[in-house]
Amino acid sequence: MRMTRVVAISLLVVVAFVAGRAEAQVSIGAAQSLYIQPGARPAGMGDCFVAIADDATACYWNPAGLAYMRGDKNFTLMHSELVPDWGDVYYEYASFGWKVSGLGTLGFSVTYLTYGEQTATEETPDGGIVKGTFTSYEFIPSVAYGTTIGEDLALGLNLKFVYVDLAPREFALDDTEGTGVTFAGDIGMLYRVNGGRLTIGGAVQHIGPKIGFSDEPQKDNLPRNLKVGAAYRLIDDEMNLFLLTGEYNKSLVIYEDFFDQSTGVILNVGAEYRYYDLLSLRAGYVYDEDGDVKDLAYGFGVQYKDWAFDWASIPQAEGLTRPFRFSLSAFF
Repeated sequence: MRMTRVVAISLLVVVAFVAGRAEAQVSIGAAQSLYIQPGARPAGMGDCFVAIADDATACYWNPAGLAYMRGDKNFTLMHSELVPDWGDVYYEYASFGWKVSGLGTLGFSVTYLTYGEQTATEETPDGGIVKGTFTSYEFIPSVAYGTTIGEDLALGLNLKFVYVDLAPREFALDDTEGTGVTFAGDIGMLYRVNGGRLTIGGAVQHIGPKIGFSDEPQKDNLPRNLKVGAAYRLIDDEMNLFLLTGEYNKSLVIYEDFFDQSTGVILNVGAEYRYYDLLSLRAGYVYDEDGDVKDLAYGFGVQYKDWAFDWASIPQAEGLTRPFRFSLSAFF
């Protein structure tokens, strides 16, 4: 037990060290889909999940959580219309977790973000002509692994391929490439206290080379981020579960120009009440001063046998319509 605690503390120090080394003097990060956090259940708790991460969405939140995933296999799908006022900006996420006896837990995920159909025009003296239409999107597959060290400490790793297609080459500006490609990784740890009644989690996300669409000076870093959080099961019996959680997010990208006053910090708190694995009610609060988001999140979940449906309403910046998130999960 003592050795496990020493390892856990050491890993937190390593995470903090990696976070410091990951900082870079660049503009805001690219690959916008990496900012979007999957799962309607976490969304209903104010996007607090790094210290819980007990389903296949742990591939994103904290790959160490795969080691404590509920069930031997879990499949999760999520859909969200990000900007309801525009109508064609969608985020889709699918993940699968599989416990392999004697090895650990493997995770696989796919993220797809579409910006909808775009129109390319060419300026002419008489007002311009339409050159064609195209769809801009991002596609990120990943593979993850989580395993335990002793009974109460888990470590995890997630590797992902990042593909961003903004425009076909014939429509790109200055004849530059309209696509960008890179890869990235996440590392995470999860420590359980008192048999898991209290859990402490941390993850460094999106560590990888820059992504760009032209020459080197115009490339942007990925939105590297540090997550640290805790979750406590205030009530945990056969009929009821009442869970409280909190999370600290720190951007590992240092902004320039008019972003230089940004803190890069987002604070989240959340709660979940579950009755007999049938009905769950959730609420949370997101405090993001840089993004001008300071509002409540809420949601619910319904489970029947091995299937679960989750819904959440999440806050956005002032003036934007609140989007919904829907998730469907299967445990078997």
